[in-house]
Amino acid sequence: MNSNPESEIPIVQPGKSFLLAVRFYATMLFMLFYWPLGVLVVMIICLCSSMLNPGEKHRTLGQLVIGKSLSSFVRILEWAGIIRIHDAGLIGKADMPGPLLIASNHPALWDAPLLIRRFLRVSCIMKAELLNNPLLRNGALFAGFLPNTPRLEMIHAALDRLKNNGRLLFFPEGTRTRNRDKGGILNRFRPGLALLASQSKAPVLPVFISSNSLYLQKGWPIWRLPPLPITVTIRVGDPMKIGEGESTRDFSRRLEELFRKELG
Repeated sequence: MNSNPESEIPIVQPGKSFLLAVRFYATMLFMLFYWPLGVLVVMIICLCSSMLNPGEKHRTLGQLVIGKSLSSFVRILEWAGIIRIHDAGLIGKADMPGPLLIASNHPALWDAPLLIRRFLRVSCIMKAELLNNPLLRNGALFAGFLPNTPRLEMIHAALDRLKNNGRLLFFPEGTRTRNRDKGGILNRFRPGLALLASQSKAPVLPVFISSNSLYLQKGWPIWRLPPLPITVTIRVGDPMKIGEGESTRDFSRRLEELFRKELG
């Protein structure tokens, strides 16, 4: 079992560094302009691409545009001293060919951006309600992200992507991890990922995210100053496949046990 930054770096009271606090709030204000401008640029590129690049080429361009945009966003956070990311192992797996299911735990809001910026050519299984957000909807559809409901439609669409050597990012918890402040490390896994693994025979790449901070996790408002800098460590396990004769329930349980072991 690998060491966990949460046990190595204790949570301390915010406000120790006045300079970091100024950087934090200045960055948050900057994002109020950065994201609407980014959405506008993505909409223009999407409109032009839809007329020139039908089908797969359009989706591929969308994935690259969204991935590069998220990469710039993360670099801004790193430059401002808000976050430090250790993900060397993730970089080494970013070019794994499809079909591939990327399974990650989900402690905080920025998990998907931290992973998408590395994999780039990947579609994310996302909460259907997020498509109601005007800042997210256009870019998500441009990149070919799939809403998680209706469930049967999601399964069919995901299997179609995997048959065409696509790569899917999946959060088997279904939502951010609950009760992180009370020592919870993982929600129970939902069966969708195991079902896709069974139907497609695609390998599952487990990704373990841990942090020394509760920022952007359940119950932490985005404007509330956390202890800085925030350290996020992303580790990658060996690809897994559902065993011959193994049920989806047993595979889901085996995958969840691996995550509990690695994150515990």
